[in-house]
Amino acid sequence: MDLITSTHLYIAGGIVLLYATLLRFTVGGKSSKDEPNQIPHWIPVIGHAFRFALNKREFFLWADRINAKKPFTVLLGGRKHYIFSDPADCAAIHKNGKSLHIRGFVRFIYLYIWGFLPEDADRMWEIKQEWHRIDLDWLLDPAKNRVITQTYLRHLEGQFKDLDNALEQSEKGVLRQAGLKTVVDLQGKATGATLWGETTMKLNPGLMDDLTVMVRDGFWPLLFNAPRWMFPKPYAARQRLHEAFADMITNIDDRPDMSVYVQERTRYLTSQGMSAQCQGADNLRTMFASLLNSMPTGYLALVHILTEPGLVDDVRAELENAGWADAVAASADSRDDALEPLIAIIPDKLPLMRSIWYETLRIHNNSLTVREVIAPTELSGKSGRTWRLEKGGVVSIPCGLMHYNEKLHPDPDGFHPGRFMEKTLGGEGESASRTLKPFGGGSTHCPGRVFAEKQMIGLVAGMIWRYDMTIVNKKQKIPKVGEFDNLAKQPAIWLDVRTRDLAA
Repeated sequence: MDLITSTHLYIAGGIVLLYATLLRFTVGGKSSKDEPNQIPHWIPVIGHAFRFALNKREFFLWADRINAKKPFTVLLGGRKHYIFSDPADCAAIHKNGKSLHIRGFVRFIYLYIWGFLPEDADRMWEIKQEWHRIDLDWLLDPAKNRVITQTYLRHLEGQFKDLDNALEQSEKGVLRQAGLKTVVDLQGKATGATLWGETTMKLNPGLMDDLTVMVRDGFWPLLFNAPRWMFPKPYAARQRLHEAFADMITNIDDRPDMSVYVQERTRYLTSQGMSAQCQGADNLRTMFASLLNSMPTGYLALVHILTEPGLVDDVRAELENAGWADAVAASADSRDDALEPLIAIIPDKLPLMRSIWYETLRIHNNSLTVREVIAPTELSGKSGRTWRLEKGGVVSIPCGLMHYNEKLHPDPDGFHPGRFMEKTLGGEGESASRTLKPFGGGSTHCPGRVFAEKQMIGLVAGMIWRYDMTIVNKKQKIPKVGEFDNLAKQPAIWLDVRTRDLAA
């Protein structure tokens, strides 16, 4: 019986291998003359889905290479995905909001990642115009963005003081800490207190840990609606996040330390009949948006600065020349305008730090802009070429393809701290606005992008100025991908942190 079973397995395996080999030459590579060239695949229907899920950055770079860096088509899970990366093509995609639409993908994420009920997800889309206006108003209006930034810097200083106290109480004045966890504790908690208030953070001390568990252990299972019994921890973590925010919504009148931004948004959604449960999921969405790009970028920027020879000294010299020490001293005052000198510095007087921010995003950001083709579409972009896209397909812009294009960014694999700094200041003069797309574009251009820059620079500049840090496990490679779920699974980069002698 064992012999028969083994023989059957070998025969079956041989048939599958032969079939797959034949498919390699018969499936894929077929597209109309006006569609981007299709990358051949081995498995019908599924196409390249497994390879994409394993490492989408490397998959896209591979496909881009074999297609001579031109737009291409890949089959993923039964759907054609049209892949573009040239800035001119991307601009044309972002301008087309009629036949290239995002609603289907937004609903999918609302349901499976953030845990909205279907009727709540649909209603949120119906009233999006007004709540999105509130987002744009608070996050992009300079005066209102300034209020959020002031509050964040105040709370960040509180987190620094907690770290100072821990260092004072340590045995030898040194703490060994995991780098990513340090950033989560400093930047994450400061951002949480800024948006949802210290009361909410104190009532829910495990908020950041729950976010980490949900994303690290559950992003992909949640995305594909895996059974709860198979992944109980991320589902439970998401439930606790929902409940913490729902409790905040229910008790809004007793949470005066909530940001006016979140209060305004909450009162509007409540007026539209959105339940506390729905708004709990919506604040989880806000949590994702405000932290899951900026925290990894802050962490990786910090590691790059500590790794690159002489860069710590260069950053400190820039901070000193910008008047950082006096601005930090002035911020200790409780007056509302005490933080103005610090805000005036971030980011306008820190061109090197700003360039490091952009370069870290270029190397590590792995975001993907997607649009569903809801009607046959002609897309004209680079060199006047017109592409015809089929209804039901998906247009995707993997920012990594643009970010690793050597024609746009010479030596794309190298970390160049001054790549995006003006040549007159000693930099390389590349244009971030033209060749970086870490925050999407068009109608879905992330409104939090301005605050995110201040989050990261405030955190990293403060750490470099305030502490002497050394990487303990120097042989640990810096991860390429900056997605939080990926980073949180990587071996930790450990830091020895000491209080810096600023009087020296």
